[in-house]
Amino acid sequence: MNTNYTTHKKIVIIFLLFFGVSASTIAQICEWRLVNPTFSSTDPDGAGPALGSATFTLQVRSTGANIPDVTGISVGWSFQSAFAMIPTTPGCAIVSAPANVPVSAAFTAGGYAYTVVNQCGIYNQTAGGQNFDRRAVGTMDAVSGNGVVLTTAWMDMFTVTLWTLSNSIPQGGYVVINSGAGGSPGEFTTYAISDVLANEYIANSLTYNTPLPLGGAAPVSFASFDATCSPNGALVKWATAQESNSDYFEVQRSENGSIWKTIGRTPAAGYSSDRRDYNQIDLEAGNALYRIKQVDKDGRTTYTDVVRANCEVKNVTTLLYPVPAKDVLNVVVKSDKAVRTQLLVFDITGKLVKRTDANVQNGTNNFRINLVGLSSGDYIIKSTDPAIQLNKKFTVVR
Repeated sequence: MNTNYTTHKKIVIIFLLFFGVSASTIAQICEWRLVNPTFSSTDPDGAGPALGSATFTLQVRSTGANIPDVTGISVGWSFQSAFAMIPTTPGCAIVSAPANVPVSAAFTAGGYAYTVVNQCGIYNQTAGGQNFDRRAVGTMDAVSGNGVVLTTAWMDMFTVTLWTLSNSIPQGGYVVINSGAGGSPGEFTTYAISDVLANEYIANSLTYNTPLPLGGAAPVSFASFDATCSPNGALVKWATAQESNSDYFEVQRSENGSIWKTIGRTPAAGYSSDRRDYNQIDLEAGNALYRIKQVDKDGRTTYTDVVRANCEVKNVTTLLYPVPAKDVLNVVVKSDKAVRTQLLVFDITGKLVKRTDANVQNGTNNFRINLVGLSSGDYIIKSTDPAIQLNKKFTVVR
């Protein structure tokens, strides 16, 4: 430790005690923030609960004049235990100089160490629309050296590594930092910045109303997504503003929002900074919910919000000709919506003798059923979709 600095510090303390002068809060304001998030999808603990890891950095500065000889800072951050955890080293223990929180070079040069750190304190709070249930706190002390000088330039204090627990973006949830005593917003009276004279400085937080997300960026940025009725069925359309490492899209439909069925798969652009438009027709249509599942080249997935399209058939008429029929039966279906169905022909005993796919579109549709091979007699034709109210008898003659 610098001898002259130590002597000066003792003289100041004696002066304060002799004249009865107490430490005070100085009007000079500081700011701190959480920045520079990174993410790795590499599993850090094998069979353990973590799926990846994320880092972020705490920065501090003065908003006005330089503040010399800053020797003590009490500070921490808050996170969401459902999405992030403390690495197994040090784990949830109260330790000094935790392995996952290395102090920056500038603060190390000033003699700082991060001491008596509890990274798993239970503290429930809401900030920026997010709920946080864990709070880390410790003391940055200049245990040797002369401390640091805070200027208006941002200075790194330390970098934190957390292990992430989710596959959804942001994989590590969010982190937030409260303001120090007297600061805003979200004051923590236990957070403080002080100098060698024991003067305390207000610290406002810039990462409170907007918490910092921890995780990889979404491979796709969606510009739009909707589902509308068309003459051919439900038309599902979506557009991307940009794509990075994207592999393909799956269009999924559901009747109840719980069970989803993939109705189409479309290759993605891979990498694009321009708008890309995509679409998929759902011939089954009906009253259904739709969403897009996006899959990137690493196998990670994201989903759009859910939209609904009510394309139920409301007006359908059918006509058979010629009657009686010989080798061909024409089935005319007039519909105001699209329906995908099958036309089934049964003999008089109820045996299925013919099956024909029928993709009904808006308007008049004509389907030809080959009757070659059927003997003379009466038959029944039905539709597999109840929207097509077809249950008619016809006769084949030879």
